[in-house]
Amino acid sequence: MKARSTSFSKPGVMRLAPAIAVLVIGLSAAPVMAQQTMVEPEAIAAADAAIWAKPGPAMLGEAQAVLEKAAADGDSAAQRILAQHLLYGWVLEKNVDKGLVLLKQAAAGGDGEAQAELGQSYLWGTWTETDVARGRDLLEQAAAQKDPEAMRMLGEQLVGGWRLGRDIDRGQALLQAAIEAGNDKANVALGKLLLYGQGVRRDRARALELFEAAAVAGNGAGLAIYGEDLMWREADATRAEAMLVRAGELGAGEAWSALAHGAMYGYLGGGRKSRAKYAGYVEKARAAGEQQVAVLEANRSMWGINMRASGPRTIEGLTLAADRGNAEAAKFLIELLRDGNDLNLRRRPIEAQAALESYTKLLSDKERAQYALTLAAAKARTPAAYAPVAESFDAQPELHSKWFGMEIMKANPNVAFYILQKRLKAEGLYRGPLNGYATRATLRAVYKACRTLEKPQVCNDSVMRRDVIGALLARD
Repeated sequence: MKARSTSFSKPGVMRLAPAIAVLVIGLSAAPVMAQQTMVEPEAIAAADAAIWAKPGPAMLGEAQAVLEKAAADGDSAAQRILAQHLLYGWVLEKNVDKGLVLLKQAAAGGDGEAQAELGQSYLWGTWTETDVARGRDLLEQAAAQKDPEAMRMLGEQLVGGWRLGRDIDRGQALLQAAIEAGNDKANVALGKLLLYGQGVRRDRARALELFEAAAVAGNGAGLAIYGEDLMWREADATRAEAMLVRAGELGAGEAWSALAHGAMYGYLGGGRKSRAKYAGYVEKARAAGEQQVAVLEANRSMWGINMRASGPRTIEGLTLAADRGNAEAAKFLIELLRDGNDLNLRRRPIEAQAALESYTKLLSDKERAQYALTLAAAKARTPAAYAPVAESFDAQPELHSKWFGMEIMKANPNVAFYILQKRLKAEGLYRGPLNGYATRATLRAVYKACRTLEKPQVCNDSVMRRDVIGALLARD
């Protein structure tokens, strides 16, 4: 039915078009939006719900217009809701620049959820430059308003210590406050910290209690984490599988991917019994929209798990998945072309660069910069060539993470060690030349630095481990 104009009894107020209201809350009235001066909160909420319902273009445009009008009138909630839709591109077309402007307006207007979202962005450089102090300030403002997400984010960082200095007591108190406010993600966050002993004493029993509480609220993410930990530790394959299935049935799609991964490598009952479960779990993961399935299939093809190994077939499969918009496939393709696999795929950095350019829209700005730097590392062959890569790495702390450090190590171990030599020399732990070689003096210095990590026991295994080097490169 074509939309027509009508008038509302309350002057000076814009309500949601009744057609949208019908779509969302079952109201019955003529489908239009009055053109007055302000928008009621109910209309804003209904417009948001209408967008999530993914209606046709006309209705979608009408719902967006309600949010646009309210945002223009200075409504902080509308600014934040519209900003999130534009930043993430869930239903509306992504527009990061416009979304960020709106998010900043909402945060400045005192909207706690907007402050939390923007604070997180400044911590990690998601849509903004990295500014840890500003990010913390925004999270503190939102937490002061008792915003559960802000309390969760801030508490998790204060315990984990990834971006903020540790304040474990306050961090735990904030997480507990978020839990008491009904934030099931806080259950998962605190449970994960306890499960892995990050900043706190490891307590698997308490972690499971928190994960089960989140599951009662419909959040299976914690059960997925716990079940996967059980599976990879080979502690109890039957229990691990049952827990991961529960998580998947609660909507944690990553649980189906974990089950497929474990089945492929024999962790669900061993050998043929485990591998026979692969196809079923892969289908469930696909149905859940898990992009990681393409990476699992690539590994099967590459290493010849229940099939003949083929490097070219692996690249072909990943390319096809990336062409269909699978970001995980695109990233794995770039990595394989960059590094090879020492079996049936050689290093092809030029093709890796072409893949990065082809699939750039599937990556975030941060990921594009990270992969570009790893490709620069892969192409460097002498200490003179390592130097500018190291300078670029040190000049972009917002890119640093353990994962990124590991990718640098994969791309070129010599560049990774050159960066470490440079840092350790500045710290007074290394006095040798900057050459990128893992000499005895270099390894002694790396071992000393490794002992400062949260879990120094890994240093006694080998400081050449990729995860050790990644953690060391992530230190700022």
